[in-house]
This record gives sequence, C-alpha cells and structure tokens, in this order.
Amino acid sequence: MTSAWLLQSHYHQQFIQYKINTLHEKNEIKQQYLESITSQTNQQLQMLAQKVSELQAQSNRLNSLGERIIDKSNLPKAEFELENTEEQVTEETPVTETEDTSAYLAIDHPELSPLVNQVSMLEQQYKNNENLFQQLEITFNNLHLIDELFISGRPVPYKGSWISSSFGTRTDPFTGRLRRHKGVDIAGYTGMPIMATAAGVVTISEARSGYGYLVEINHGSGFMTRYAHASDIVVSVGDVVEKGQQVAVMGTTGRSTGPHVHYEVLKNGQQIDPNYYIQRISS
Repeated sequence: MTSAWLLQSHYHQQFIQYKINTLHEKNEIKQQYLESITSQTNQQLQMLAQKVSELQAQSNRLNSLGERIIDKSNLPKAEFELENTEEQVTEETPVTETEDTSAYLAIDHPELSPLVNQVSMLEQQYKNNENLFQQLEITFNNLHLIDELFISGRPVPYKGSWISSSFGTRTDPFTGRLRRHKGVDIAGYTGMPIMATAAGVVTISEARSGYGYLVEINHGSGFMTRYAHASDIVVSVGDVVEKGQQVAVMGTTGRSTGPHVHYEVLKNGQQIDPNYYIQRISS
C-alpha cells in the first residue's frame, strides 16, 4: 500500500508539472502571437500614416492646381473646391490593390479594414481629380494662348482716341492728291500708350522713312501688325510681347500732321483692312 501510494503520488506530481509546463508553453505562444500581431499592426499603422501624409501632399498640389485654373478661367472658386465623394465607404467596398497600396494591404486586420478602404478610396479620388485638373489646366493654357494670339481691339485706349483716317484711297494731306492709305490712323494725345493688339515677337523697332519710329510684331500664321509715328519705342527686336503690353508712345514722328498711331495689319506680307480686327471682340 505504501509503495502504491508513493507511486501514485509521484505520477500525480509529474502530471501536475506537465500541466504547468503546458500552460507556460501556451502562454508563451500567446505572448509571441500578441507581440507579432502588435508589431504587424504598428507597421500597418505607420504605413497608413505615411499614406495619409502623401494624400495631404496630393491635396495641397490639387489646391494649387485649382487656384491656377481659377486665375486662368475666371470661374467661381466653388467650382474647384475639393470635396470627398458623397458615396460612403463601407466594409463591403472593394479595395483595388495598386502598386502604391499593396504594401500596406498585405497585412490583413479586420479592425483596420474600414480605415484601409477609406485611405484607398481617397487615394484613387485624388489621382482622378489630379488628372482632371491637369487636363483642365492644359485646356485653359491653350485657350489663353489662342486668345493672346487673337488680333483684336485698338492699339491705344478707347478713351481719348478716335479714328482720324480709314484704310483705302484717300486725299494725301501733304500733296492733296489721291493716294492709297495702307492702314488706319487713330488720333490721340502725345504720350498716349501704344499697345500690342496680340502677342508676338518684335521684328522691327527703329525709325523708318515715312513711318517715323516704327514697331512691327510677328504674330505667327502669316499675321503681323505695325505701329508707326511713335515718339518713343519701349521694346526691342526679339522681345516677346503679350497682348495689351505697351510697345511705344504716341507721337508725330515721320510723315505725320499730328499725334496719332498709324496702325497696319499684314497677312502674308500684304496690308489688309485693320478695321475688322479693331471691331472684333477678343476670343
């Protein structure tokens, strides 16, 4: 009986020790698993935080693009305000794993799934908006360029100026004989600014016989404009001028009877009636 009791006691202690060891092993496995989950979760949170920072940078770029488009288009600012999509993101919303998002989507935690979905949707939305804004900016740049090259309006301010001689045959003020007038004379006062009627490159900036101080601008597509009888010139040959930029000062140099600008429009080297271009509205 004593031997049996000792044997039973020995195995009972071994069994208890076995259960204790097993419990320790399970606790260690749980601890390792928890540490692994915590590490993975922290990594994913760091990646999400980095992605949110990148999205903020994208948002700033989009705002800058929007401001440039507003300046060029004169459209209401509200038309380009960035807003989140009205469609609510749910857990069932599919997430497209792109090259940028696959890294932090590789770890799957149900608790973070809604946040991952929202970040992915925002990323795609910002990319779509950025592409749209870039296309809009290119379009407005092209429209602005077309408008700049569109010859229109008077080369001097309307207030204080008037057309004193039209294009075509007229009586020469010096000889009294009929003579072809190859431009339009717009009278004003000495010192009135003379402005380019379209963007282009200055090809002449000097005194010419009969013209006095003359500025000629090449606008491309075979079109040029000339501004004559100036008292002073403020541009040089090779300068790129914008539409409405001052190129000279009104005077009465050359073959002139008073302060005015002799304005010519040339197409393929031939003077044409500038009156059409003076009257037409900017594009």
